[in-house]
Amino acid sequence: MLEIRFHGRGGQGAVTSAQLFAQAAIMEGKYAQAFPDFGPERRGAPVAAFCRIDEQPIYLRTKINEPDIVVVLDPSLLQTVNVAAGMKEQGVLVINSAKKPHHFMGQELSQVATINATQVALAILKRPITNTVLLGALAKITTVVGVESLIDAIERQFSAKIAALNVKALQRAVAETLVLNKDDCTPAELEGCSGLADIATAVAAEDLPKADSEYLWGELEPGCVITDAGNAKSFRTGDWRSFSPVLNKKRCIKCGICWIYCPDIAYREDEEGFYIADLDYCKGCGICAQECPVGAIHLEMEEEAGVI
Repeated sequence: MLEIRFHGRGGQGAVTSAQLFAQAAIMEGKYAQAFPDFGPERRGAPVAAFCRIDEQPIYLRTKINEPDIVVVLDPSLLQTVNVAAGMKEQGVLVINSAKKPHHFMGQELSQVATINATQVALAILKRPITNTVLLGALAKITTVVGVESLIDAIERQFSAKIAALNVKALQRAVAETLVLNKDDCTPAELEGCSGLADIATAVAAEDLPKADSEYLWGELEPGCVITDAGNAKSFRTGDWRSFSPVLNKKRCIKCGICWIYCPDIAYREDEEGFYIADLDYCKGCGICAQECPVGAIHLEMEEEAGVI
């Protein structure tokens, strides 16, 4: 039985990825299941989805705690989620990243595949929805489900126009995904690689949110809880941003319209009276740039960050 765990953020399509991959397997005569794992979080919060595929009936109904393959839809998750948790020895990593596979290869992995899925999604879908792009990368590293079956599943899931774009994104990912096998690395190359073990260590070193509700609510500042962005400071809701607002101070008239319209109240007034976006909470929605009366704000695509 093949077990795959998908890590993404609310709104990026991780749950749909698992469902499409399972549907494609079922259409090939295999047994499959797919289901999500998330709480009441809003758009942008970390979510997980699971997919099992087997030639025999599947009776398990638990979360996948020891995946064969981990698929990461958003590289910013490496800063807040231990995506390597429980991963089987010699597991496979498929990740949305502009970095080469060598960056993630380590002793604990047998194969790494990387694709700049955000760039592909923006070019084809015009939105940073990376799920079908990552499915193309996943299809390239495993033969358990064929590309044609995935295309069939996508065409059944979406309208003709949307399906055509997603199929195009998937096919481009199959062509452009970089794959590295551990056996192709020299000992010296492996020595210089970080791998998921180091990523997990880096994440563990952070003060991550705890499940204890008393811990989380204990962080709230006195007074009205909507007057300041990120009162529960452990949750950096801006982590999944693809674009950042950039202020041209020469054009800015300090009117505060950006602060008024920001849905996450992510703007702060600095010592000079300019309103600056707090990137820990800004999701890059672009409303501030759209509403600015003098065009002092524009969006710039961010470079990929990492914990290593």
